[in-house]
Amino acid sequence: MSGISSVSGRAEAAIEELIAQRKLLPGARLPSERAMAETLGVSRNILREAMNRLAAQGRITIRPRAGAILAEPSAQWTEQMIAEPLAPLVEANPGYGHDIFEVRESLDGAAAYHAARRADAVDKDRIRRRFDAMEKLHDAGDVAAEAHADAAFHLAIAHASRNAVLTHVMSSLFGLLHTSISQSREKIYAVPRTFEALSAQHRAIMDCIVAGDADGAREAADVHLEFVRNTVRRVEDDLARSERAAAARDADPSL
Repeated sequence: MSGISSVSGRAEAAIEELIAQRKLLPGARLPSERAMAETLGVSRNILREAMNRLAAQGRITIRPRAGAILAEPSAQWTEQMIAEPLAPLVEANPGYGHDIFEVRESLDGAAAYHAARRADAVDKDRIRRRFDAMEKLHDAGDVAAEAHADAAFHLAIAHASRNAVLTHVMSSLFGLLHTSISQSREKIYAVPRTFEALSAQHRAIMDCIVAGDADGAREAADVHLEFVRNTVRRVEDDLARSERAAAARDADPSL
């Protein structure tokens, strides 16, 4: 099975390269199945698997009798409809970041659940590589890069869910989170022993996905999000308390 998935993954990449070489725009019809199979040097079964992967990602639309058509970029739609209108509000009021966390508590669990059911060898390898990147960046002491790697790990899981809408919505939400509480997210990794807990939680999610344990993956994602949300809130409360204490000292030097 993994061999077949690897071949279809290469076919998927070859289709993307063909789209780029021919400078196809959204709405353009791709070559016929037979012509593409001959051009790429793969069987029609492998080609169909690769095309289905692209369709699941929202990259193409497969229509009866019309063939495969290059889809409109849904990522741009979600950016314009979700991220752009909310960005000024989130930047002005960090409280919106916690509203985003509430949405993520639903989306991350769903992404992990479907990833465990649908991820192939290519998806699982991508998730493992994102996990390894977080571990290496922690050892290097680059807190900001580690926070970005954290987001990349979760987006790799969303990608493995094979739900294009879910993937793009989560991508937009991560952008908003970075705007609202990026400093807090970075400070999470500076809290003693927090990394060990996060690493264990990320590994639990990954292991469940690799094992195909959908319910376990959803539960592990829920546990992780609750921990992150509580930690961010605690960090923010500590910062606010320190600022109040500093203001009080400035107002009354005797303190």
